[in-house]
Amino acid sequence: MTTAIKPDFFHNVPAMKAVEDKKGEVTGEETALYAMSKSAGWKIFEGFMTDASAQLDNINKEAIAGGQPLEEIGRNAIVVNLAQEAIKRLLDKVSDAVEAVESE
Repeated sequence: MTTAIKPDFFHNVPAMKAVEDKKGEVTGEETALYAMSKSAGWKIFEGFMTDASAQLDNINKEAIAGGQPLEEIGRNAIVVNLAQEAIKRLLDKVSDAVEAVESE
């Protein structure tokens, strides 16, 4: 049976070592976020954030339908994208904490 050659150059990268050392450790922040994610308040907040992100998608559609100049549409697209990424990072942070705690 043939096996693939496993590269060993990743073992010398300090950032990879830090990630490997952290595996299996659940931080207090992750535990708190996990507890929050199981509350009814989080489910409501998550719904609001998902709806807000969906509503942001309509901003440029309305601007285009309203005949706004291309500069305005472009500016809207940048702002919408930045806002949606911020919302996604917040939701992903909690999702990652839930995954970390449940995998422990």
